[in-house]
Amino acid sequence: MKRLILITSILVFIQGTIWAQELCSGTACMPQEVQSECTTMQSNGCIDWSNGIVYATGMGVPNPDFKSQAQRTYSAYEAAKTVAMRNLLQMVEGINISSTKTVKAGMLENDTINTQISGRIRNVIEAGRPKTMSDGSIWVTMKMYLRDIMSILVNNQQFELQDEPSSQPAVPAKPVDQEEKKTGVAYGGKSDTVYTGLIIDARGTAVTPAMSPKVYNQEGKEIYGSAAVERDFVLQHGIVGYMKDLDKAMQNQRVQGNPLIIKATSSEKATDLTITNEDAALLEALDATQSFLREARVLIIIG
Repeated sequence: MKRLILITSILVFIQGTIWAQELCSGTACMPQEVQSECTTMQSNGCIDWSNGIVYATGMGVPNPDFKSQAQRTYSAYEAAKTVAMRNLLQMVEGINISSTKTVKAGMLENDTINTQISGRIRNVIEAGRPKTMSDGSIWVTMKMYLRDIMSILVNNQQFELQDEPSSQPAVPAKPVDQEEKKTGVAYGGKSDTVYTGLIIDARGTAVTPAMSPKVYNQEGKEIYGSAAVERDFVLQHGIVGYMKDLDKAMQNQRVQGNPLIIKATSSEKATDLTITNEDAALLEALDATQSFLREARVLIIIG
């Protein structure tokens, strides 16, 4: 009886969607609000790096062996969920942990990571309403939070995390350069100004999003990365967020208020960034007296 009630409830939910929708495929079948928030798109899914969510779609077709329409619809819905979860696992496996390792590599190296991530996939939730096509097929979108993946990776020592705040000597800050005149954006800052976060404008560098990117100065010294962030903030927010729009990034809760904005000069090893020595010196000076780097209040603008 309970199973019948559950199936009936699901069918009512499905039938609440538009029945005669145009045929779609892949990410085009995702809810519009999901598509608008995603930072990177793939054929069967996307990642919203700003809010830390991985999405994947799946399609199911009715089982013709079932006699009733309700049974056929339910079979298509369940099949779509299964495919979506399989695609979600593929999306997660392809995420870069760093410039040298993907989540899949971590899963292959460590059976615990493999078991725990596979277990989380089986308990993910649906995003939006399923879409029923005019041919009877159903598309479902499933989602998983990056923080769930991050917690597994952190607990299995895939990140170097600091336990205590670091201390760096104060050094002179760089003056604002000519970039501000060309773009209207005030790049750079001062060591005696209080900032609520850091925005790195990496547009034009072809950087690839990762869970644990690094930022270097021009001499190859690491300025920011997992070792610069305290464990609790990594688990809650991740190392960085990614967005495509600078104006929206400035209003993002992660850095909202008075964020420092700097330019990346290039990308290294696909996922890492290089900044000028002047900007690096400024960040080191600020890190000695302010906490936004240790709290992972960092956004990277891509595109």
